[in-house]
Amino acid sequence: MIVKKLAVPLINEKILGQAEYCYIASAAISDAGFDFIRSRIPPKCKMEIITGLDISTSPGVLKRIWKHYQERIALKVYTKNFFHANVYIFDLPFRKSVAFVGSGHFTLEGIKDSEEIFERITDPKEIEALKSWFVGYYEFAEQLTEEIINEYDLIYPLLKQREIASREEKRGMMELTTRGFNWDSIKFKNQFFKKEDYLIFSNSKSILVTPEIQEERIRVQNKLRELHELIKKHIGFLKLQEDPTVFSNGSDITNQSNQKIRSLSIGYGRREAELRKYAVPVSFNDFMMVEMRIKQKDVVIALTASAKEGKLDREHFGNRMNELEYRTNFFKLLTGLGAGYWIEVFGERKGVETWLNEELLWEFTKSDDWRYYTFTIGKNFSPGDPSISTEAIAITIEKELDKLAPMYELMKSSPSLPN
Repeated sequence: MIVKKLAVPLINEKILGQAEYCYIASAAISDAGFDFIRSRIPPKCKMEIITGLDISTSPGVLKRIWKHYQERIALKVYTKNFFHANVYIFDLPFRKSVAFVGSGHFTLEGIKDSEEIFERITDPKEIEALKSWFVGYYEFAEQLTEEIINEYDLIYPLLKQREIASREEKRGMMELTTRGFNWDSIKFKNQFFKKEDYLIFSNSKSILVTPEIQEERIRVQNKLRELHELIKKHIGFLKLQEDPTVFSNGSDITNQSNQKIRSLSIGYGRREAELRKYAVPVSFNDFMMVEMRIKQKDVVIALTASAKEGKLDREHFGNRMNELEYRTNFFKLLTGLGAGYWIEVFGERKGVETWLNEELLWEFTKSDDWRYYTFTIGKNFSPGDPSISTEAIAITIEKELDKLAPMYELMKSSPSLPN
C-alpha cells in the first residue's frame, strides 16, 4: 500500500500511541521530526535508531538522546558508506507489526510536509526480513558517544551553510528557467532598476572581477544611493540611521576575492546616539537591519541579519519568545504583514500566512543561531512590477518600511537589558 504522508497513518491509526518498540533507520534526523514521534509514543516504548551524518542530522537531537534518553533510545551512526535508507518499523500489541519504507527522512518535512512516498508493509515475513536488514546495519554502526557529538557539533554549521547555499542556488535557477519567467516579456521603460542592473548578479557575471563588471556594480551601487535620497526623510521619521550602509553579500566589491557578488543592498540600523547608550562597545552589526536589496531577479525589502550579525537583537528575541504575550504579539505582527511576506530562519523560508498559531511559529524560530545563519522577514518584488517603477518605488518602500517598523521595534534589544 502506498502512503504519501507518513504522519497520516501514524496518527490517525494510532500507530505511535500503541507502539511497544520502534526501529528507525534514516539518513537525517531533525529536532522537529524527532519530537513528532518521541512525544507520541508511550513512555515505556523503546527505540533503536541508525543514522548517517552524510546529510545534515541535527546535533541537538544527538545531544538530547545522549543526555536524556539513553535508557529508552539507542542511536548508532553508520559510517562505512553513504547511508541513505529510510525505514520505520513499529511493534504493536498482540504481536503485530507495521513497517514503512520510503523516501522521507526522520524530519518533519520527511514525515508530513514534503512530497515523499512510502510503501506500507504488514506481512510478518517481510517485516522480519526488514528487521534482519536493520540489525545487520545496526551491529556494524558506531555507538553514539560524547566525543562524536562534540566533534560533529563543530563541523555541522559549515555543512548546513553549504546545504542552504546549494538550495538557494537551485531555487534561483528554477525561478529563472521555469514558472513562465521571461526577461523579454518585461517592460523596463519606466522601471527604476533596468534589465542590466539585475543581470550583473547572474551566474555568468557574479564571479567576474573585470573593470567593466566592477563599473556595472558601481552603477547599481549609485542607484541604491539615489534611492536613499528619495526616502531619507522617511528614514529619519522612523528613527533609523540616516547615513545608510551600502554593501554586497560578500566583502567590498572593489576588493573581491573568489566570492560571487549575488546582490547589493542599502541598509539602515541603529543611530549613533542609540549605540552610545549601551554599557559595552557595540556596532551596527550587533543589531538587525532594515534593507532594500537587488538580486538576480528581484528586489527585496526586509528586516534582516546575516550570519555573524544581529547578535544582540536575535538573542533578545530568542529569550523574549519564551514569554506567551511576546510571542503572541510577534505572531500578530508577522501574519499582519500580509500577502507576499515570508520569514526565513535556519535556511527555511515560509510565507507568513502559513502559520496557524504562535506556538508553531515559536518552534520554527527556535532554530535560529546568529553565529551561522541568516534571519530575515521580507517581501520580494519582481522586475517590471509597477510597485517598483521609477514613479512608485519610493512610495512602495516607505509603505513597506511602515509595516516592518513595529516588528523592528518589537525585536530590538534595549540598553537597559543585560547584553
